Amino acid sequence: MRTIINLIDVVLNLFNILLLVHVVLSWVRPARNKWIDLLDSIVEPVLNPVRDFLRKHVPALMGTFDWSPVAVWLLISLIRQLVSPLRYF
Repeated sequence: MRTIINLIDVVLNLFNILLLVHVVLSWVRPARNKWIDLLDSIVEPVLNPVRDFLRKHVPALMGTFDWSPVAVWLLISLIRQLVSPLRYF
C-alpha cells in the first residue's frame, strides 16, 4: 500500500511541476514546438474540464484570468491530504 501511495505522490508532484511550467510558458508564449505540444497534451486534458466547470458554475470568476490551474493545484493538494494518512497502513 505504501508503494502505491508513494507512486501517487510522485505523479502528483510531477504534474504540479508540469502545470507550473505550462503556466509560465503561457505568460512567455514561446514558439510552438514538440515539447510544448507534449506539455499541452499532458496538462490541457486536466485543465479543460476544470475550466469548463468554472465557466459554468462561477462565470463571474472567469474574467481575463484563467483560474483553472489554481483550481487544479487546490484539487491536487486536497487529494494529497486525503491520501497521506493511508501511507501509514
